[in-house]
Amino acid sequence: MKEKGDLERFCELAIQLGAADAKLIRADQVVVKNWVRWKCRFGCPDYGKVLMCPPYSPTPEETLALLKEYEYTLLFRSKPSTPKNLAVELEKRIFLEGYYAALAFANDSCHLCKECNVQKGYCIRPAEARPAMESCGISVFETAKNVGYRIEVLKSKEQDFMGYDLVLIC
Repeated sequence: MKEKGDLERFCELAIQLGAADAKLIRADQVVVKNWVRWKCRFGCPDYGKVLMCPPYSPTPEETLALLKEYEYTLLFRSKPSTPKNLAVELEKRIFLEGYYAALAFANDSCHLCKECNVQKGYCIRPAEARPAMESCGISVFETAKNVGYRIEVLKSKEQDFMGYDLVLIC
């Protein structure tokens, strides 16, 4: 495993590809809570309709077990106008740098297809689709705040916001 300083270049890469900013954080700084997935279940219109969302996405227990296998994560923010595939593109580039276990989480439900292939039970775009952090139990608010990002609940849909994505690096 390379030192953290060697991985900092991925923050610059994220910005070059369109992120507003990025931070390399320890994997144990990612906060996973059961209530997050419950918010998906009781409040999200995509629940049960998208394979990258609950009940199909990994559980908080699975996410916690996965995080124990990683040392660092790249947490980055982006504006809504940023290409939705930025996390997957970063995952790919980090993988090609020799970090073969790189794995991305998106900042929103997957909307790659007009209608998800839920009925047949498999994703038709697995190279592009990634689960949202929340769908796996990751508390984006707590994780972002813990590493120094200022994040607040929006009061209206007209307010500017930043999406948060994550790439695990091992």
